[in-house]
Amino acid sequence: MTCVLPLLPRARALPSAVARRAVLAAGVLVVLAGAGVFTPSAYAGQWMQVSCQNPDGSASTNQGWSTFDTSIPNYSQLTDTCPMQALIAGSPVYTGTTMGLQYTPPAGSSLAGGAVDAFLDGSSDSLDAGANGLAQIATPTSGSVVTECSSGTAECGEPSYSFSGVIGLPSNQGGNLYLIAACTGTTGYTCDENGGAGGWASVDLYWADLLLDNSSVPAASTPFSGSVLQTPAHGTADVSFTATDPGGPGVYKVIVAIDGTAVYDATPNTNGGDCHAVGTDPGSGALMFDYAQPCLQAESVDVPINTTAFTDGTHQLKVVVEDAAGNEATVLNQQVTIANATSPSALLSGSWPASPGTNPGTPPGGSAPVYTFGLDSATSALGKSVSRAYKKSAVALSGVLDTQAGVLAPGVAVSLWASPANGGAYAQVASTTTDGAGRWSLTAPKGSSRTLSVVAGSGASPTSSASVVSLNETVSPTLSLKVASLPNARLSFSGKLGISPLGSPRPIVVMQSRVDGHWQNFGSSLRVSATGAYHLVWAASPMLAGRSFAFRATTAATSLWLAGSSPAHSAVVQ
Repeated sequence: MTCVLPLLPRARALPSAVARRAVLAAGVLVVLAGAGVFTPSAYAGQWMQVSCQNPDGSASTNQGWSTFDTSIPNYSQLTDTCPMQALIAGSPVYTGTTMGLQYTPPAGSSLAGGAVDAFLDGSSDSLDAGANGLAQIATPTSGSVVTECSSGTAECGEPSYSFSGVIGLPSNQGGNLYLIAACTGTTGYTCDENGGAGGWASVDLYWADLLLDNSSVPAASTPFSGSVLQTPAHGTADVSFTATDPGGPGVYKVIVAIDGTAVYDATPNTNGGDCHAVGTDPGSGALMFDYAQPCLQAESVDVPINTTAFTDGTHQLKVVVEDAAGNEATVLNQQVTIANATSPSALLSGSWPASPGTNPGTPPGGSAPVYTFGLDSATSALGKSVSRAYKKSAVALSGVLDTQAGVLAPGVAVSLWASPANGGAYAQVASTTTDGAGRWSLTAPKGSSRTLSVVAGSGASPTSSASVVSLNETVSPTLSLKVASLPNARLSFSGKLGISPLGSPRPIVVMQSRVDGHWQNFGSSLRVSATGAYHLVWAASPMLAGRSFAFRATTAATSLWLAGSSPAHSAVVQ
């Protein structure tokens, strides 16, 4: 696209180096351009979209980012693939050349703050006094430069005129966010390096936590139905409706309560894992998501309610819908009548269960109870096996637990176990207790290929329980790649293998180039670091100078994950 974005006035001088995400956990953000100290805002009405890297170090998405340019000079790079970069290099580069990265908030949301981890370099060895290299972060629609580095000033410190660290974004600026690399100055001058090729203006983005405002009000789009609304309600009743969040980040939670006691408090649909919060912003309290539309904007909900947990008579039923931005609305608030004098629970003999709503425990005779799992629609849709990338390998499972007699089982321990795909022993990864309606919800953290098993009962295990729900998950790693052209026909390759655990010995990454339509290995095999990072400087033949090649990083399959490769990136041998 053609850039019509004007460069903004020069910002104030940068402060001293700021710490990275660890400092953000203490609620400290540095905001430039006179925006003042970051003030935590209320969670309601705000959510955060994460770009490139989650707080736990795993890979996130690049949704919402795009590139813009007036022209891409020789040897320059512009990519919105993580880690992102706008790099102007080569000769000649004339004043007025502008290129960069643009983040556009999702429809219905506006930029309210956040932070970016970036590298800015406006240095230049230019002999042309009428031209300056410029690296800038800005929110131009509000006329605010966040910060900039330029060879024409000493704002970023001589001699490099560069800055690396976490930069806080001003509050409530709205509009888009821009990362700009440019050549500025008098028309006709150039930002070259005495006629030779070389980098002079660069903006690199490692991650971004983008705080968004959204005032969408959740609702229910269809009339409510279900046996709990009939008079009288008894046994296992239900309430059904469609929860909506038009113009918002989607339905994140539904709460159903009777007389103030929650009988359901969960995410009705995880949207294939997208509607799973990857963290909570310590400054604002907003939930953090990887996707521009994390949760569904319309979702059919059918909640079972164990009415035997309540006395016969009139009760207040309340239904609340909350979206991913913390906006909530009470969509139903009415009286219901419960009568269980002749409900199915009376078919149980003796004193088991002892009273409505209690743990069925062990029936007379001493044998452990056998439970039956009823799975929610999103869990049932997973089937017996799934194949996912590591960044989406966290699996949310939920449902309802019944006794063998068909009665809901409140207060029962439910646990989630994982066994590695290579045949290792099971280990418990999550646990919960069913609520008053027998509902349970468990989430397995990100992991490599494995078997996940849900079991019920305080002494249950996947190998000893009669009732087990199992899911085989096959995982592929994420692999990033950044390519930089260096002088003397050298290329720099770096990136990160995203998966955990890495195993021992740690895995190998191999670089490949595309030649005559085929990918071919080159350079040394790279064993990743303890964090999954790798780096290679490769010396090409000087005879290849001026030619562009496509590159990618690959890793072989193991017993714990599938083979993986990074997106392809092109670079020119200088």
